[in-house]
Amino acid sequence: METNAVIVIPALNPPLSLVQYVGSLVDCGFSRIIVVNDGSRTDKLPVFMKLKRLGAVVIDHDMNRGQGASLRTGFQYYMEHFQGDSDGVITLNADRQIYPEDVQKVASSLHNEQAMGSFALVVGTRDLNGKLVGDYDYRMGGVMKLLYHMLMGVRLNDPLSGVFGIPDLRIRQCLDIEGDGFAYVTSLTMSFEKIGFLQVPIEYVLYEPGVERTFRKVADTIRILYTIFKKFILYSITSVGASILDVIMFSIFTGITFRGSPFVIIYSTVCARLISASANYLLTKHFVFHFKSDSAQGNTKSAGAFMILSAAQCICSALVVSAMKALFGGNVVGIKVLVDTTLFFVSYKIQHKYIFKDDKKKEAPELEEQKKLAQQHAQESRIQEG
Repeated sequence: METNAVIVIPALNPPLSLVQYVGSLVDCGFSRIIVVNDGSRTDKLPVFMKLKRLGAVVIDHDMNRGQGASLRTGFQYYMEHFQGDSDGVITLNADRQIYPEDVQKVASSLHNEQAMGSFALVVGTRDLNGKLVGDYDYRMGGVMKLLYHMLMGVRLNDPLSGVFGIPDLRIRQCLDIEGDGFAYVTSLTMSFEKIGFLQVPIEYVLYEPGVERTFRKVADTIRILYTIFKKFILYSITSVGASILDVIMFSIFTGITFRGSPFVIIYSTVCARLISASANYLLTKHFVFHFKSDSAQGNTKSAGAFMILSAAQCICSALVVSAMKALFGGNVVGIKVLVDTTLFFVSYKIQHKYIFKDDKKKEAPELEEQKKLAQQHAQESRIQEG
């Protein structure tokens, strides 16, 4: 059965079995396959020659540039040759080859999603609780699953599979994602958090014995974790910076501006908080969540919600600290640190999910037009099949 999706496979010093694997994909109907030779050794050139004979497009990097760079190279070739004439791209791994039947499942789901007008990321999801699952995949998969849920509110059962079905209309978005290594895959996944995911079960596959693994457990794990925490780290920095600004402005107002006034503390507190909260809003909006709104109403709404949240956070802190001090006693400073830390995480979740949430209804005009054309094409295809 001919499949409309295009397959992209980054390959660094791939095993000879990749030739047989690509051949099996061709037999399953995948006639458009892009393999990116990411600076492999010269002794691996026969592998790529055989792949060309099978009809695969082989693109060479003159040096090793990483998983992310290889995927972008494949996406760029797709944009130049297949965009608008395909359901999208399916990404696979050269050193960990999932079964062709599972690739067909991903391709089918990718096609069906777009036929229904949905452009979510299709994620090949392995069962990480099986007997064959390695220790690293089991532990890291659990950690990643928890982090995605805690920091982004996304429930992904297998964020590390690397098997994606990316809709045709979203390939350009993937070209704009930064990163060259395996952390790029994490960034790609995170870029779809507000668009959506469709998880498709696939079989867990072990590495072929003796295969050269391109994933470096320590270095790549650190980069992946940094990618996930980067937004939260920036959020923490902007919050701390706003707190420092608040103290500085409070000192200026009490020592100079409102000095001698009977309400010096009240005036100074309110004015300092307004300035620090405004600075915090702008930094959080532009540098943490990269929130964009075309309308003044959207910006005003987010600013108002941010200020209300800041005020509610202060009031809640004061009330909870007072209540816990009265009920349990203890050091008030220690209680405040515990309460404010909890509110810090809660505030992050609220800002991420509600205040700086992109408006899905407002997309680039060209993307909206492409969506209409894709849906029209899918409808015509259904009529012809019927």
